[in-house]
Amino acid sequence: MKVHYFEQEKADEDDGILNMAKAQGYVPCTCLLGGNTVMGLVLSGHNPCSGCKCDRAKCKSDFKS
Repeated sequence: MKVHYFEQEKADEDDGILNMAKAQGYVPCTCLLGGNTVMGLVLSGHNPCSGCKCDRAKCKSDFKS
């Protein structure tokens, strides 16, 4: 598992934690953060998209800071 998949077109399919976070609606289905990163932020009460440095055009998040 990786901290993020910014250099890739899509996240690794075997990142089960990220897949779970996507299914539960914590992040968009095109999210490129790693699952452990996402869930760490969620469990600490933060929106994973709020501090993400990924190009929004690439991850297709509609998050507005």
